[in-house]
Amino acid sequence: MMFNPKRQKEATLETFDRFGEYRSEENLREFVQPLFDGGLLGSKEADQFCDGGSFEALFRAIHSPFEYWELIRLHNAALPDLPDEIDQSTAFDPLVEKQIGAVFVDGCKSWAATYYAMIRLLPRMKPGSLVIFQDFGWHTCFWISSFVHALREFLQVESHADGTYVFHLRATPKEKDIADRFARSPAEMSLSFFSNAAAELTAASRQNGDLRGELIAQLHHIAALATVGEKSSALELLKALDVDRYTPFLPLIEMCVESPTYLPNGETVSWKD
Repeated sequence: MMFNPKRQKEATLETFDRFGEYRSEENLREFVQPLFDGGLLGSKEADQFCDGGSFEALFRAIHSPFEYWELIRLHNAALPDLPDEIDQSTAFDPLVEKQIGAVFVDGCKSWAATYYAMIRLLPRMKPGSLVIFQDFGWHTCFWISSFVHALREFLQVESHADGTYVFHLRATPKEKDIADRFARSPAEMSLSFFSNAAAELTAASRQNGDLRGELIAQLHHIAALATVGEKSSALELLKALDVDRYTPFLPLIEMCVESPTYLPNGETVSWKD
């Protein structure tokens, strides 16, 4: 943004996070130790900023010395994770009057969070704007590929790097467009929706030479079925995977064998239940 000659003077980078509940105070301190070993902050400051396990103060301390800090607007706001929390959430209220040029998503850790974020963000974006999903290519996050499939007439894949996929808006969806295509919970979607999503995303990835995308489409199908109470069908799909074809991504398959996905409360879905 700092070096973009087309950036409008009033443009800002709005970042939203809950800034806590990720790590314990001790674990956070250990995690950020390399930053302090490099001399960015002193040891006493490290202890202070990690106090309580929140990293909001740490975030400010790391970024505020740099020129780009003037563009950042920090929001300590958690997204809703359950369907009945969606209408009560005020997380994105600061964006009501703003037009959005690009969205980078690394915080939609549930189906409801994805619904909430997309129905409030995409209608404020012009055609051609970029929507970047960091977790599109992660084996647990079936809600993201499900959303992309549901809104496939609006979203076109541009590129990808590892698990991060970039899309552009073909057209600006209205809130009704999203609500009509993507329900508030996976249980409200049909089983055929998930099978069609897997088939179409697998075929599209294969056509694009995207081996990871092929596998992820299938792992997301497995995760979706396991979430909506169809574990026997999910297990059949897991056993039928062409492991030899996807050898470069064997760790993703192994993690799926251990647990295909997780619930909104963070609890992992077990094959043994």
